[in-house]
Amino acid sequence: MAEKKDFMSELAKSVEAEKHGGRPTMSGIDEFVSRHQETGTAASAAGDEEEGSEAVRQTVQQDTAEEPDSAAARTADETAAAADTGSEETAVPEEEVYEENGKPESFAEEERIKVEKPKKQLKPAAKVGIGIGAAALVFLIYWFGFAPKIVVPDFVGQDVSVVSTWATQNKMDAGVVAMAPEEYSLEYDEGIVMAQSVAAGTRVKQSTPITITVSAGPDPDEAIEFPDLNSMTLDEIRTWIDDNKLLKTKVTTQYSDSVAEGDVISYELRNISESEFTRGSTLNIVCSKGKEPAKTVQVVDYTGKTYTECLTWTTNNKITLNKVEQLSDTVESGYIISQDKTTSDTLQAGDTMTVVVSSGKGITIPNLVGYTAEQLEAWQAGKDSSGVTVVTKSVYNAAPAGSVISQSIAAGTTVESGSVLELTISLYLPILETDTTEWIGVNYLKLKAWVDEVNSKGASIQAGEYKTDDYDYSVRVYSDTVPADGIVKIGCLYGTSDLADGCGRPLNLNSRIAYQVSLGPEPTATVTLTSDDVASCQAIRNFCSANSGVSGFGCYFKDSTMSDTDPVSVVTSEGTYSTGEIFPAVSVSGTITIYPADTASESTAAATAEATAASTSD
Repeated sequence: MAEKKDFMSELAKSVEAEKHGGRPTMSGIDEFVSRHQETGTAASAAGDEEEGSEAVRQTVQQDTAEEPDSAAARTADETAAAADTGSEETAVPEEEVYEENGKPESFAEEERIKVEKPKKQLKPAAKVGIGIGAAALVFLIYWFGFAPKIVVPDFVGQDVSVVSTWATQNKMDAGVVAMAPEEYSLEYDEGIVMAQSVAAGTRVKQSTPITITVSAGPDPDEAIEFPDLNSMTLDEIRTWIDDNKLLKTKVTTQYSDSVAEGDVISYELRNISESEFTRGSTLNIVCSKGKEPAKTVQVVDYTGKTYTECLTWTTNNKITLNKVEQLSDTVESGYIISQDKTTSDTLQAGDTMTVVVSSGKGITIPNLVGYTAEQLEAWQAGKDSSGVTVVTKSVYNAAPAGSVISQSIAAGTTVESGSVLELTISLYLPILETDTTEWIGVNYLKLKAWVDEVNSKGASIQAGEYKTDDYDYSVRVYSDTVPADGIVKIGCLYGTSDLADGCGRPLNLNSRIAYQVSLGPEPTATVTLTSDDVASCQAIRNFCSANSGVSGFGCYFKDSTMSDTDPVSVVTSEGTYSTGEIFPAVSVSGTITIYPADTASESTAAATAEATAASTSD
């Protein structure tokens, strides 16, 4: 009969496997116990199995104490119960197992039991060590064989070029790093990463897609309120620029003697108004650094050097340069002869230095007054006048014609080459006429024009319709031979000629010419004058205007400054009539003369003279 396997070992192995998550297996029973065995044998077997069951119970209790697991305890109890059951079935009565012939009904009815020796149990510490080692081995295999190894940095706040460098260094697959459309941002400057689709610290593979969002900087088209810059300080302006992230606003500073430090000197806003100002508008602001601090410099000796060199040095050092020109036979024109500061002196901005500059060799001007035209021409042709420009003007003077009567540069003065000398030349005295009848019949305005011309050349002659003790040239007369406005008679007062010669000789520079003007032929038509017509200046003006169309009639006002309400005296060919006088209507012809009322006595005398002149003319 085959030897029976160790059931207890098999049971212990099954329990241990179930404790570690395995499935209990009971297999490999080598032989069966026949039902017709002797009772003693069966009893012996039953005793052995009871001992085995007791051993199993002890083993299960020991395992349960080492690891209090309810499932394991239940498995151990069930295994012990099975062992007990097997023990009872071994002792089945013989008559129930065998047939009448003493043979078993079938081998299939026999029970096979696999018996194995129990395995050696590991201590808890050893189990933990084995578990940790297995976990570490699995982790190492995963880490070095399968886990992603590229750690994503924190790109936010960094320049976008950092992302490209990182992707290149880690050999990321082409196209896995994508750029999202740029977004305006006040927090991040242009070109700075704002966000990333994969969180910093995440491990990724070379093929893991990552999206980067980059800042486009602040929105340049956003409207910004424009402040009163003139009331702001430099610090306030810079704070305003920083707070609003202004893109094209520039602040420069410069020294100023008139604007306090930090205040605005000027600002320029290009192409837009202040109400249209945006973050991207171009704005240039100039602020004051206050007064420039004085800078001390050592004086440089510019003697023998050009004035231009000295001027450049003083300008750069903000020194005032005082230039004094002086003729010199030894120092070339434009070079410095001397200076009032020496090389041992120091100057500060705003100080003054005086230099004497050569104007070249001098030319001494002689006394030319009294030179005749021939003498002046000879001097100008000589070498003594070389370099001097002579300009002449001619005036009427008692000196001989063509002679020098004055010079602009005093005699004995030394001047530099290129100086202008102005000489005044005499035209002698003006001559009015050589024929006493030359101006008779000529319009009196032509005589006045001639007077204006000679006066422009130094004379002081007057011409007009004057009244003298012997004759009143102021009364115009009728003439059949001299047209209206023509000169009837001419005479000189205070001149070198008397009334008889008609000013035929040269005139004194202060002469006064008197002339009488013709009214033309005496008219035949008459008009009616009443006392109402001479009630005031305005009344006589109305009368004159109303009769302006009468042939040969006219009005002549001796004083054009009379106001409309002033009283008048009217001289006619019939007599003199005044404001306030009551007289019957009278018929008048020709030209009437209107005087201010306070000259009524003169008007009467004028009327008498006019009547006399009229009869003489006739």
